[in-house]
Amino acid sequence: MTAKTKMNTEKTKLTLTIDKKMKNEFSQLCEDIGLPMSAVVSALMSQAVRKQEVKLSSLDLNGFTPQEATEIRKRVKEVSEGRGRLYSMAGA
Repeated sequence: MTAKTKMNTEKTKLTLTIDKKMKNEFSQLCEDIGLPMSAVVSALMSQAVRKQEVKLSSLDLNGFTPQEATEIRKRVKEVSEGRGRLYSMAGA
């Protein structure tokens, strides 16, 4: 027997209940990259098991980390209260 283990190829079904809008957006994303949703979900699960970790992004809708968003809100508040300094963007 070799050091390699035989990969289990027995299949089973997985049923998920998710938000309809999320399902539609994920379906479109998968279609855009040319893969069926089941293949993408299976690949994500395989990667998580192989690496023994699940990486999720904590970025908000604007692409900021929670720390960055907190800092931005703090600076906006300072400016709105007259305690900060407002700079104009060149060429904007």
